[in-house]
Amino acid sequence: MRETMRTGPFLASLGGADPDVLARAKQISKAGAAKDQARFVALGLVLLATAALAMVSMTFAMTDGLHIGPVGAVLVGVFWGLIILIVDRALILSLKPKGSRWLLFWMILPRVLMAALLGLVVSTPLTLRIFADEIGRQMSLDNIVAAEQSSIALSTGDRQKRLKDLDTEIAKYEGYLRGDVPVTSPELVAAENEYKQADTAYQTKQAAADKAWAAWKCELDGKLCDAGSGKPGNGDRAQALRREYDHKADSANAARTLAQRKQAALTRAQAQAKNATGDKVTQAQDSADQALPALRQQRDVLRAAIQDDQQTANQEAAGNTGLLAQLVALSHLGEDNGWARAAHLLVAALLFMLELLPVAVKSLSILGPPTAYDQIDDLDTKEVVRAAGRQEYIDKDLENRKKRIVAEVHNEVEVVMREIAKDQIESWKQKVKQVIANPPPPGATAPAAGNRPRPSAASRVARGLNLPPSKRNL
Repeated sequence: MRETMRTGPFLASLGGADPDVLARAKQISKAGAAKDQARFVALGLVLLATAALAMVSMTFAMTDGLHIGPVGAVLVGVFWGLIILIVDRALILSLKPKGSRWLLFWMILPRVLMAALLGLVVSTPLTLRIFADEIGRQMSLDNIVAAEQSSIALSTGDRQKRLKDLDTEIAKYEGYLRGDVPVTSPELVAAENEYKQADTAYQTKQAAADKAWAAWKCELDGKLCDAGSGKPGNGDRAQALRREYDHKADSANAARTLAQRKQAALTRAQAQAKNATGDKVTQAQDSADQALPALRQQRDVLRAAIQDDQQTANQEAAGNTGLLAQLVALSHLGEDNGWARAAHLLVAALLFMLELLPVAVKSLSILGPPTAYDQIDDLDTKEVVRAAGRQEYIDKDLENRKKRIVAEVHNEVEVVMREIAKDQIESWKQKVKQVIANPPPPGATAPAAGNRPRPSAASRVARGLNLPPSKRNL
């Protein structure tokens, strides 16, 4: 009970409650304040639950996707959970029951969208973790398919074509070493053509004889095949078909005998051509001895490179177990199995809704009737606004008063300075009159030279006022 009393205000504050407003609500109605505090405590617990869920999700993402160690994954997960807690709390604090229903709707909509985006990001690693076994099996199948595709690409690539060309060339030179050197002569060409014609004729006649035998056999057995009558026994039709078969068989045997003779003639012509071109065979075998070592080395190097590429492709396919590969495997799993897709969507939707709970709960609460806490909070907000307006009026009035005081002081200073200036001018006027009325004695002002000009009255006045020399001759 004491632990609940201690953690209650903290959870309520975490859920967006103002402790001062709660205290004032308790003074008005303890029961209403208790309900408000319970509501904020529940919202704070929801925030902690979503933050914990986000922490676990990021930990799984770090370990399964980036293969980070447990300590680093937990630290990143805790940091991510704090970020989600701060963002969710900021979203619910900015929701206030103000204005009409449409205004509330446009206030709630962007916050719900932001919360939905966070929910989608947070729910994905958890979904992958829940279906880890099924995803692992599907990834194995996907990796096998990827390895097969890599093998096909390698088998149809330029290097594979080059390897086939090398194998063909090596087989040709190895045939030279065995004596299979292509030779020709007019007699050999004629023998080859005659053999081909005889063999073709034999194949045609033998096929006709086989067909005649099948027809005779069907008629003899009474079967309805090859236009048979269906009557068994060696009747007239069967005897006629037998004579036709015997004729075609004799023709095929004659053609076979002719083909055998032509084949024997071809063999003799080939032997004669080889005997006549012994030097050519020797030269071909010498060239094979020179070319084969380099060709075999090129073939071995190319085979090793293709095998290395195949092993690398297989290793990369087997090691492709990141987050993207898991998402692709989960998608393929849903394509192959409707139940798997339904389970995936249900689990993802559940986790998504859990992340959306703080904003959803806050949105539903402000759509209901205002509670005592809401009313006091609204009054405080209005009082703050009115206080701000009063302070602004006081500040403006003080500024206006300062301006008026400064203007009045300036006016007073101007009046005083004018009076002082008038007194100074009057004093100067009296001194000028005295100097003019009582000039200095003539001997004191007589010039030393006979042609020196006599000072003017203005000069005498300036000397009497002790003006500087530059001003005396004005």
